[in-house]
Amino acid sequence: MVLSAASFFSMMGMSIVSPVIPDYALSFGVPFALAGLLISGFGLARLFVDLPAGMLSERFGARRFMLLGLAIIATSSLIAGFAVNYAVLLAARILEGAGSAIYMTTSLTAVTRLSPRESRGVNLSLYMSMFLIGTMIGPVVGGFAAEHFGLGAPFTVYGLFASFSFLLVWKTIGREEVTDTSNAIRPKELFGLLRRYDILTINLANICVFVARQGILNTVVPLYARLNLGMALSELGMILSIAALGNLVTMLLSGSMTDRYGRKPFFLAGLGLSAVFIALVPFATDIVQLGAVIAGLSLSLGLAGPMAAWLTDVVDPGELGGAMGLFRTMGDLGYVVGPVALAALAGTTGAVSSAPFFLAAAVIFMMTLPLVRTSDPAAMMVTRQA
Repeated sequence: MVLSAASFFSMMGMSIVSPVIPDYALSFGVPFALAGLLISGFGLARLFVDLPAGMLSERFGARRFMLLGLAIIATSSLIAGFAVNYAVLLAARILEGAGSAIYMTTSLTAVTRLSPRESRGVNLSLYMSMFLIGTMIGPVVGGFAAEHFGLGAPFTVYGLFASFSFLLVWKTIGREEVTDTSNAIRPKELFGLLRRYDILTINLANICVFVARQGILNTVVPLYARLNLGMALSELGMILSIAALGNLVTMLLSGSMTDRYGRKPFFLAGLGLSAVFIALVPFATDIVQLGAVIAGLSLSLGLAGPMAAWLTDVVDPGELGGAMGLFRTMGDLGYVVGPVALAALAGTTGAVSSAPFFLAAAVIFMMTLPLVRTSDPAAMMVTRQA
């Protein structure tokens, strides 16, 4: 509960700054491309820090690294809030990304380590749902802060939320609760994990989840809604808010059901149905049809939400930190590459083509099929108990 609450404040802080990043960058007189660099720089920093964060936290202690990540986020956000030029703002954003990677990877590892196998799906669903709720609330708070206190204010609020999370973890999480350095994985052994079928297939599926969320739902769908259907921003916002709520509902349900009946049926169904609904998007011709398709997509993605629970089931305890760092890296790879690649396929001017939807659906479907042969220890445990 503590780690979920801390992640809620951290994720809400991260989304608080999202409405103002372009305007804040442009206030320093830079071109559009450099405004975009503030977003990609954050993601790239996470991509390169996930792996070492997971490995080092296992060797030196998860609690210590969670506090380090939150301290970096708090400090860099306050620097960004009072940046005097674009260079300072960019450096602060890159540091924010690094701090985010350290905290998110380590806290995810800690939640899985603290969770008994029989309730791991529920606990991870709660943890991930706090991400979604924070993401839903953050932009509203950020817009209010920027409107009343200036473009740097959301970053200051982000820093304050990260500071509160730091105090929460520092005061309530014991060092011995989340650390097991007895058999920490070594760097030369890390990529050997991907030679194991179960770990490889789960990581490939994780890429699919992020491509669907960031590449389709948060990038190409808004373009399609605006350019092809002429929807107003308020209508688009309503659809995406409903999508986030649907995602939250099925994620919580999925956690409980996967603990009870096994991971495979729900994650296979979630990803398979996601591919179907993505392929249906270009056939939507009005707000009602698009809303129905996006509702189906968000509900399907929620079923695959606590996928980290499945990864935890198939790795040894000493491999957990490195495996979770690898898992986060694969997710961030989809986060960084998916939006760029699919937006490029969408075209350059005029209406959005069907290509990104059909390609994403085909890739997700093909990368989901190997999960059929992936072992499911949670299901086997349920069978033994029965």
